[in-house]
Amino acid sequence: MSSNKKGGDERFLRVQKDPRFWEMPERERKIKIDKRFQSMFHDKRFTEKYTVNKRGRPINQTSTEDLKRFYNVSSSEDEDDDEEGVKSKKKKEVKEELVKVEIEVKVEKEVKVEKEVKVEIEVKVEKEVKVKVEKEVKESKDVKAEGPPPERGVRVIEEDELVRYTAAEKTFAVRKGLPVYLLTASICQGVEEQIPHLTAAYVHPDTFLARSLEQHAWKFDRVTGEALVVVHIGTDDVASGLSPAAIVGQMEALIDRIQHGHAEPLYVAVCSILPRLVDNQRTMGTVRDTNRRFHELCRRKKDTIHLPTGKLFLHHRQIIQNYFAGDGVHLNVEGKKVLFNYLKTFLWHFCKHS
Repeated sequence: MSSNKKGGDERFLRVQKDPRFWEMPERERKIKIDKRFQSMFHDKRFTEKYTVNKRGRPINQTSTEDLKRFYNVSSSEDEDDDEEGVKSKKKKEVKEELVKVEIEVKVEKEVKVEKEVKVEIEVKVEKEVKVKVEKEVKESKDVKAEGPPPERGVRVIEEDELVRYTAAEKTFAVRKGLPVYLLTASICQGVEEQIPHLTAAYVHPDTFLARSLEQHAWKFDRVTGEALVVVHIGTDDVASGLSPAAIVGQMEALIDRIQHGHAEPLYVAVCSILPRLVDNQRTMGTVRDTNRRFHELCRRKKDTIHLPTGKLFLHHRQIIQNYFAGDGVHLNVEGKKVLFNYLKTFLWHFCKHS
């Protein structure tokens, strides 16, 4: 007997001596082989006859009996069990795969829904922003179309072709877009750039009311039809030492000369005399008294209105220095901007002049 076979038998004997081996069912103690190897139980090539056992005792035994002791051919039931186990395993794997696919599909759907919601929110926000911008543009256009609000105490009513402008208890029914003329001293230099579409701007530096009456009033004889003349003169008259009564008298004479001989209304808007940084207590008193008289003059004269431009340059009865140039006489850029914006607002509400 070879050493390998002897070693194998010894190992098998040790296994047999282990009580746990005999506690196992006989079927489980044998090695299972499938039907491909069942020929070894009856094929003579696998059969060897023993005459004595390992102790020298005579026996009548073949190796087939040993094979049957250690090996067992798998039955169809075992094969079915194995096949069923494989099928069960595959089924379990397929089920797990399906569950995995379902989870992936669910996650994909959730991501898709989340993206759709995000896109929907972005579209909604974009629409809201667009609506807001359109609203702001519309409001801006409406403000531009309507112009700035009128000053306190002024009422404006628009009709088809007329504007009813009420101020200081006087109402003017004015045709929309009527011609506008400006007669002024150097205080309004550069007005043509700031107030477009003026029919004419007559700017005469260092002029007086008396000089304008003699040299400039005749220009309005050529005006035909309804029109508006804005007069901003009188600062140099105050500086010359004239009294408020004399200044107002010359202003009334100038208004009468401008309106003389016109069949249709020729409206005159008289601007207040502006206070200046160089004014002393006497001249400041003359400015205040003259402007008060201008207001009374325009209230009683037909087709005449007073524009209180002087108050634009006072704060708590103190002159706003930032609106004047270094000489304390002329307006700087900021001061002219304040004055011209006031005139533009008045012209818009009075006759829709833009």
